[in-house]
Amino acid sequence: MKENKCDVLVVGAGPAGSSAAFFSKFLDDYNKREICLLERLDNQKYLHYHEMCGEGVSEDLFKDISPIKPSYIIERIRKLREYWPGDIEIETSMNGYIIDRPLFLKGIIDQYVKLGGKYIQNSLVDFVEKERETKVKLSDGGIIKTTYLVAADGANSLIRKKLGIEGRTEPFIQYVMDKEPEHDTLIFEYDEKWEGDYEWEFPHGENTKVGFPFVDHRDSEKIGGKILAKQTRIVGFGGIGNNMHGNILLVGDAACHSNPLTKGGIRAGMVSGKMAAEAIINDNPLEYDKKWKQSDFASPLFLQAFNRLKEMDNRELARHMEPFRKGVNVFSTIKSLLFYRKYLEIYKAYDLSDKVGW
Repeated sequence: MKENKCDVLVVGAGPAGSSAAFFSKFLDDYNKREICLLERLDNQKYLHYHEMCGEGVSEDLFKDISPIKPSYIIERIRKLREYWPGDIEIETSMNGYIIDRPLFLKGIIDQYVKLGGKYIQNSLVDFVEKERETKVKLSDGGIIKTTYLVAADGANSLIRKKLGIEGRTEPFIQYVMDKEPEHDTLIFEYDEKWEGDYEWEFPHGENTKVGFPFVDHRDSEKIGGKILAKQTRIVGFGGIGNNMHGNILLVGDAACHSNPLTKGGIRAGMVSGKMAAEAIINDNPLEYDKKWKQSDFASPLFLQAFNRLKEMDNRELARHMEPFRKGVNVFSTIKSLLFYRKYLEIYKAYDLSDKVGW
């Protein structure tokens, strides 16, 4: 049985894993650590899997993950439009992008490899923790011994489950439509049938991506237009309590870091991956858990607001957005504070999600 050793083993090469691997190597000033990135999917399956995403990110992402720069841009996003019950339409500005997620991530992995990191196409099937070492068993029978194990293996994380950690997950479905998109705008439609979530419509080159929660009372026949592809994805959201277990650090969807309100996970995953790498470089995994919990990304306001929205019918959804019927401005804010105080915590969550939700 072949055995290998490394200082850091990152499992999963999605947004959180590629970020954790890149920064573990980038911050290793003297190139003294052996970093390994393990990905179960071959190249073609990897590209297909990571296309299953709205692929929208805020411009602020690239301030968080500098020196990684925007690349593989499909669309420049300038506006966000929301449709609420009661014929309420709200349009706000947004600075962001639609990225080609799989190629963007591949570019980060390429940078990581150029820095001296190892990329391994294989699957984790089991692991055993010891004092300062975790022994990982691979699908081909190989063994990797590592000081730090970074769990970036998605919303259905095998590592999280084997640690006995519960996580909130929700399935979403998305259709790539042969439909002329509104090129600079993200569109959201809210309704009680989405149970706290929404339907989205994102531009994607010459096509449009339409998605919503995977619930019984909606199917493709109601969308209209030619469907080019059907995609599904599980999202982990709302956090898991502790983000580390000894020298095992959970990041991104494996730690349910997607925003409960927006379900946006690329930025949260990449930020948590970077935080984990910084803590590993300092040989202090507790630093990661503490820093994440103190960040706006982990604010309890998001889950509290989502749980309240989930219980609202269309009448109340309309009522709580009534102050903003004529737009979001100083007058609507004053009106909401004076006459709609019962929704104040939700408004605070909305304001914070504008800053860190994408």
